[in-house]
Amino acid sequence: MSGMRPPTMAQIAERAGVALSTVSYVLSGKRTVSPEIRERVLAAVEELDYRPHGPARALASGNSHTIALFLPSPRWQLIPVQQTFVAGATQETSASDYSLLLSTSPADPETIARVVELGRADGVILMETLAHDRRIERLKAGGHPFTLIGRTADTTGISFVDVDTGAAVEKGLAYLAELGHRCVALFNFPQDQLDAGYNAALIARDVFEEATGALGIRGIHLPCPHPAAEAFAVATELLRTEPDCTAAITTGWQFTGLLGALRAADRHVPDDFSIVSVIEAQFAEMLTPALTGIEWPAFEAGRLAAEMLIEQLTGRATGERQLLIGGELVVRESTGPVRRMISPATT
Repeated sequence: MSGMRPPTMAQIAERAGVALSTVSYVLSGKRTVSPEIRERVLAAVEELDYRPHGPARALASGNSHTIALFLPSPRWQLIPVQQTFVAGATQETSASDYSLLLSTSPADPETIARVVELGRADGVILMETLAHDRRIERLKAGGHPFTLIGRTADTTGISFVDVDTGAAVEKGLAYLAELGHRCVALFNFPQDQLDAGYNAALIARDVFEEATGALGIRGIHLPCPHPAAEAFAVATELLRTEPDCTAAITTGWQFTGLLGALRAADRHVPDDFSIVSVIEAQFAEMLTPALTGIEWPAFEAGRLAAEMLIEQLTGRATGERQLLIGGELVVRESTGPVRRMISPATT
């Protein structure tokens, strides 16, 4: 009946005719009770429709039923695709009766480990992973459950889900080369992430340099922040200094600034310039022109990372799970054949 207070453990004890401590033992499983007593307590729980309060349940079980997701973000700004990762993780945790604790501030390895050691979370999902990540080393040393959205240079014994950044760059370059583009820029992750050893940025840079050489085209590597104003400045300088560049690949949200710079320079997409982005389909299709993209399902990646961690926490994991998503090239409106420039006839 609406307006009634939820039943308490004391009422369960009274209904079952047992001590309050016995109800606690049955619900937490910390001590063995006789089958007869257990059945009486569980019958009272069902009759009264008892649902343990979250904090009380955590105290009784020794588990917080909370997962901590660490997504360090400069200036605490999340770009839309990062929000999509979080949404996917939230769906899985909610479906499994877990809460999600999100931290976007930079956190040192000890701070992250203490979240688990102090009982604030049962396990951790890490994002923005480095090739050699001290956070991971600390969690492994402490025996704490964790998964990654991303990966490190050495993934031995680690569960992760990640986009194959190298394959995405290769696919984008190969397609642009087929269209006749001979000079292509890569708008990579910003310089501070490269300097820190952000694994996806390092992979993108290295594969880009190797693949442009193999394809016989000129590559321009541009570390570039995601915010539109900063990406606009980088793109404007590219267009000013590199007139032969007719296409670009963006690893993230840099396409917003690039599109703005192209409009400001009165260059049209795709007639004058082609763009391929590593992007979620829902964002690619929001834009005008719709972006040709190497798609990877950010929502599903977030959900899978949470699922992998919950499997560890509930004892269902049989070993590490490692999922590297290749990404599909979907051609939309932002790419086209390179336009051959014809010099005006001399008179």
